[in-house]
Amino acid sequence: MTSSSEASADAAAPPVDGAGRGPGWLRRELSNPLFRNAYALVVNGGLTGLLGLGYWALGAKLYAPADMGRNWAVIQAIMFVGSVTMLNFLLIRFVPQTARHTRALVLACYGTGAAAAALLALGFLGTLSWWGPSFRHLHDWRSALWFLVMAVAWNLWNQQEGVFTGLRHAGWVPVVNVAFGLAKLVLLVALATSFPSNGVTLSWFVPVLVALVPVSYLIFGRLIPRHRAENYGRGPRPTYRDIWSYLGGAYLGGAFQYASISLIPVIVAAHLAEDANAYFQMAWALGMMLDLLALTLSMSLTVEGSFDTDRLASSARAALRRTLTLLPPVVLVVVVGAPLGLAFFGHEYASRGAPLLQILAIAVLPKALIELYIGVLRVENRTRLIAALQAARFLGVLALLFPLIDPHHLAVIGLAILAVNAVVALLVLPGLVRAIRGAGPPSRPGAPEDRPRSPGGGGLDGPEGGGLEGGGLEGGGLEGGGGPVGPVGVFPAGGGRDIS
Repeated sequence: MTSSSEASADAAAPPVDGAGRGPGWLRRELSNPLFRNAYALVVNGGLTGLLGLGYWALGAKLYAPADMGRNWAVIQAIMFVGSVTMLNFLLIRFVPQTARHTRALVLACYGTGAAAAALLALGFLGTLSWWGPSFRHLHDWRSALWFLVMAVAWNLWNQQEGVFTGLRHAGWVPVVNVAFGLAKLVLLVALATSFPSNGVTLSWFVPVLVALVPVSYLIFGRLIPRHRAENYGRGPRPTYRDIWSYLGGAYLGGAFQYASISLIPVIVAAHLAEDANAYFQMAWALGMMLDLLALTLSMSLTVEGSFDTDRLASSARAALRRTLTLLPPVVLVVVVGAPLGLAFFGHEYASRGAPLLQILAIAVLPKALIELYIGVLRVENRTRLIAALQAARFLGVLALLFPLIDPHHLAVIGLAILAVNAVVALLVLPGLVRAIRGAGPPSRPGAPEDRPRSPGGGGLDGPEGGGLEGGGLEGGGLEGGGGPVGPVGVFPAGGGRDIS
């Protein structure tokens, strides 16, 4: 039976499914934080994708294929080291539920991620003999030092995106990334003459180093204090036990996910000549831009599901509907246009890279279903299953990769990725269907989400009703989308210390 207060809350909540396309449809869509943040991330993917096309088109014209292949191999290695050690999954999952200790949680993730990135970078530099000719210049200590610094900077840069998303201010993500993309383009041209061998890598990471300071000021000086004010005294709140129980499986899942994105191309680079690697990396980079579209609604679903677990099923249905609306047309355009688009880059980018890009585009469709299901699993704190799924995807591709790598038939790499993700998508489909129907997983006694919550005020955030109302698109402009978390005065009971 539904109480009158629950009924009124449901009536006041924005419609998640967004049915209806009449007047005011866009306003209704953007009034829903799930779609507002997801569309911001989609816009980010679209704009950065366009800038990326321009970047790689200029790079192909200004730099020799061998230089492009070597630079892109180094960029992928830095991206792997910086990404596999970041804690974005923790930021996206728990920042929405914190207030007073948001700054401490973010700084803890920053410090842990940066230290891990430095250690992994040193490990990579100590094993350069394993990774082929594209990395031989890193034997020089000055190049090695730059590699170390850039890996740590990339880790922090990407964690900032997780903070924006967790704070429900994903509208800043395309702003920051568009500025980053424009700076890369300018430097790519400016460094082509003076640094023909390393200009691509420098143009990628010098803007990151410069932008870390102002973006950090925005996060710590404005957005986190606003988030604290709007959500002070509201719950539910995570405890240290919640975070530690989430951390292990979630980290493994995240590590396997980022390995699938950035370690796979490093492994491929170790088996290809520098010019062949350029053709592979071009197609791979464009294919990963499409992957961003598959990830956006999953990330937004995690954030909004963490805010209001009672609406998880309706949010999952709406996210699936948007995914099926947005992705197939984009995939079709890429499949049809890949040969013509890559021909613009000259050399053999079209003949050797277009078939790979076409298959990677098709693979985005099963990937999108998997990512949506993983978004649901994050909200449900089912991190072991997340880790198992991501491990299956990465290890499955890796097992097929070594016997299939062929410099003259790069498309077989895409076939391995498509096959593995199609199988995994079929395996998770029943679970996704249960999630969108609202039939959750069997209860697990003692699980963080199952522990009782105290009905009244108290807790570390202060008295019931403390904090400011506000946020939202109408009141906050670009910074809009914040707002109070869950019902007033609901805090953990008996489950560890509240870290709100």
